[in-house]
Amino acid sequence: MMHMTIIHWIVAGIFLLLFLILTLLASREKNVKTMLTMIFASFLLTLTAAIISMVVLDKYTKKAKILTYKTQRDMAHESVIVRGILQNVGAYDIGYCTLEVRVSNTPRGGRASSYFTPTKSLDFMKGAGNRVGSITAEEDVAGNLSPGEKKKFYISVRFPGYFESPKYRLKLYCH
Repeated sequence: MMHMTIIHWIVAGIFLLLFLILTLLASREKNVKTMLTMIFASFLLTLTAAIISMVVLDKYTKKAKILTYKTQRDMAHESVIVRGILQNVGAYDIGYCTLEVRVSNTPRGGRASSYFTPTKSLDFMKGAGNRVGSITAEEDVAGNLSPGEKKKFYISVRFPGYFESPKYRLKLYCH
């Protein structure tokens, strides 16, 4: 459940008022089927606009950033451990933050070496091309953050042992 700010409540009130006005205007219609169709259409329109507005408001009012992070590869479990600190930099409370960690394989030798590797016509049958190039994991790392509050986070992501030199990308989503 998302934390609603005063701005969220005001926008919800505006769309409720808009729905009531459209329903009042539709009630003047003499044909009952047309009136019900107009009320249903106005309900769908205002509900869709309200949901889009809430998502946009959430994006601009709930701001957090990762201050520091450190990655450590755990060879015993073929995983990477990401530890760090995140902070609520916005002016409103945040309900929860989800961290998305993407581990991508970058083969040694770079891209130029892949242009000149010979391929066989039946390699697809052996499963040579079935290797995954990236792994993505999401986890809730913080909840109930007040403005300016900092929290430590920890996430472990398993990835295949054939990753030679993994690259890490972090994205933070807060609601």
